[in-house]
Amino acid sequence: MDGDALLQQLARTRTALIRTYVLHVVWFAIMCTATALQWRQDGLKASVLLTLVTVPPVLFYTVRAHRLCRALDPRARTVGLVPVLVTTVILSPFESGLVLPLKNLLVARRLLRDARLASKDPVHVARSEASIEAQS
Repeated sequence: MDGDALLQQLARTRTALIRTYVLHVVWFAIMCTATALQWRQDGLKASVLLTLVTVPPVLFYTVRAHRLCRALDPRARTVGLVPVLVTTVILSPFESGLVLPLKNLLVARRLLRDARLASKDPVHVARSEASIEAQS
């Protein structure tokens, strides 16, 4: 598979990961709020169940983003299947669904940004890098 196709897949996967991640975070916040407000027992069970349902898609797209990032850059510091499974079993699905996707999202963003900058003309890239350095 060529680099452009991988970049397009990575962009789509990153978008899907962002959507599922936001949904997971929202349901996690609702679950925490329901617990803090001491809802009825049925409400707590429903909010925990809905939060747990959002975990597998987040972890699926996390691993998919890892594979695509590694296909583009074998040295990419992403989180793969084994760390996802270990973290899910040792900690909890909530922590693995909240923490691990962030790392892969940041790496995917960097790879996509670098590819976009590399495809532009050198003068524009030099100006972009100068503006980034000026902001630092």
